[in-house]
Amino acid sequence: MKRRTTPRGKKPAATRAQTLAALAQESDKQLDELIRRRLTLPIEKRMNFLRKRLPGGGSCL
Repeated sequence: MKRRTTPRGKKPAATRAQTLAALAQESDKQLDELIRRRLTLPIEKRMNFLRKRLPGGGSCL
């Protein structure tokens, strides 16, 4: 029976610590991108969570 050979240049499997570090780095990158996208919005769109609804149907800050 022939033994299969592994392809040359194959990278070893990533360890758990390396995988978690890569995920943390990607998460930080995504958070930075989210902040940048929200900062490009006009102030009334990015600060809408401060608005309070009034009984008459309006809103105010």
